[in-house]
Amino acid sequence: MDIFPYPKARQFQDELMHRIFTSDAMLACVPTGVGKTIAALCSFLADRLPGEKIVVLTRTKSQAKIFLEETRAIARHVKKPLLAVHLRSKQEVCPIFSQSDTGYEEFLQLCKLNHKCEHRRRFRARVEEIPMLAAQLGQENMSSGEGMNYSRLLEYGCPHAVAMELARFADVVIASYNYLLNPFLRSTFLGKLGVSMEELLLIVDEAHNLQSMDMLSRSLSRRSIELAAREINYDFSRILKLLEGRDELLKADELISAEEADFLYQRGVEVLERKLRKGRKVSYTYRVASFLRAALKLSNDENWIFFRQGKRLHLKPLFPSELVEPLKEARKLLLMSGTLEPVEMYAEMLHLEHAETYTLPNIYRNNLYYLGISSGLSTSLAERQRRGEELWRSYARVIREIYEATPRVTLVFFPSYDVLESVRKYFSAPAEPRRADEVEAFIAEAKRGGKLAIFAVAGGKLSEGVEYTVEGEGGKKSVVGSVVIAGFPFPVPDFEMELRRSMFERRFGAARAFAFLSLLPMINRVLQSAGRAVRSYRDRACVVFLDDRIEYFRHFPEDIRYEIKIVGLDDIGEEVRWFHSQAE
Repeated sequence: MDIFPYPKARQFQDELMHRIFTSDAMLACVPTGVGKTIAALCSFLADRLPGEKIVVLTRTKSQAKIFLEETRAIARHVKKPLLAVHLRSKQEVCPIFSQSDTGYEEFLQLCKLNHKCEHRRRFRARVEEIPMLAAQLGQENMSSGEGMNYSRLLEYGCPHAVAMELARFADVVIASYNYLLNPFLRSTFLGKLGVSMEELLLIVDEAHNLQSMDMLSRSLSRRSIELAAREINYDFSRILKLLEGRDELLKADELISAEEADFLYQRGVEVLERKLRKGRKVSYTYRVASFLRAALKLSNDENWIFFRQGKRLHLKPLFPSELVEPLKEARKLLLMSGTLEPVEMYAEMLHLEHAETYTLPNIYRNNLYYLGISSGLSTSLAERQRRGEELWRSYARVIREIYEATPRVTLVFFPSYDVLESVRKYFSAPAEPRRADEVEAFIAEAKRGGKLAIFAVAGGKLSEGVEYTVEGEGGKKSVVGSVVIAGFPFPVPDFEMELRRSMFERRFGAARAFAFLSLLPMINRVLQSAGRAVRSYRDRACVVFLDDRIEYFRHFPEDIRYEIKIVGLDDIGEEVRWFHSQAE
């Protein structure tokens, strides 16, 4: 509490700090509003020993920004210099090769090939000034100084290289998951920091993302191979044949030779070098070769699967616990999220049974009204086959009733885009954009408030990390009045799902395999979607579950499990109207 920068702790916050401070390894489910970021930073800084470094792994820039701001708040409070460095993607901050059509591995090769890069040359000339810059930035964090931004780093050369050098002197380093979860990046990253894993105090933010390692996955399409064939004079027919046939698990070292992959890699580098002279920055030959080389490199790693599905080749990690295993060597490890539920199940899946588990209740539970239905609607496959279009008409009718009973925005989350479009035929509403570059404008329109229904997908672009709040008198306020979960969003059963299921069953048994692969992702998508409504004590919202498989509620957090009201389908509209009338 001596370094806590605010006048007083929020509800549960001082308890959370004490638990984090005294724990060497913890999984913490801490809902929105408690202030877990500042609690984690204060606890880690207070427990840090000389020579140790705090590293925060996070998925989004918005979360990284919060850690940066809270570190500065602590520095101003204790009147001591503290430096936090956010390591953004090297490609994202590159002044030359930031084009979105260039793959990351292509970018890295282009960076190497650009021998005349003025930014790299300037960095080498000014690298000895970086310790002075680090000290200056730390001092500025005690005041209202400019602080660290990448345009400022550009003065010293390549912004990413400068940031990496600054990280060596930083108290807190904020980076993407890849830096420590990717086995090829981990040792390089630790070497740049100048520390071992045992000298890290590690925070994994939004740790529910660890259930899926898609961020490390790679795939190869037919189009990429065909475009590669236009770049060089080479017979790609044998590689194209790898995409033909039924979906199945493959063995890379039995289908691809290292000599062929290396040959294509060298040709891909030549293509990149030739195109670079003409101002172009893409080589499909390089993309194909990089994928094949990665598949070969990981062919003897039992935690990686190489398979064909939907006429594409895929390379993906299998068990999250294997990727998390090296993180256990950290001197202090905290995995935290607002939706790490059920936390004991995450501990088992990640092989962190020795770690302490800690769950805090939703401090806004009194601002939420949970409703479920006893029967009448379900998005299960059997129900879809039995009822056909009549099922979607029924969903549309009930959603319309909820919308009419809600004075503000009604957010409706569906299990998939297919279900969304099926219902939308009978109740037209603005739908989640498919293109990422359209999302910001869409959300801005939603924030204008008023009476509006928005259709989105649970686990999609509008369900996680999005704030539907506007500034008003007394602070921010949510524009959302009701959230509708229009069917439990279980993962779609496909070949990959079946492949994982069989392998998880061998290790954990059928019941735990279902829990890890189907139940956990479903619960997380629901909690993330439901969490869009209430972001402060000023907000009130109704959360409606339109799926009668009520047996699954026993796995949800206590505030849903014990406080949900199950009613008949025809009573939903009146219940929503009653709830909102209480606020008038």
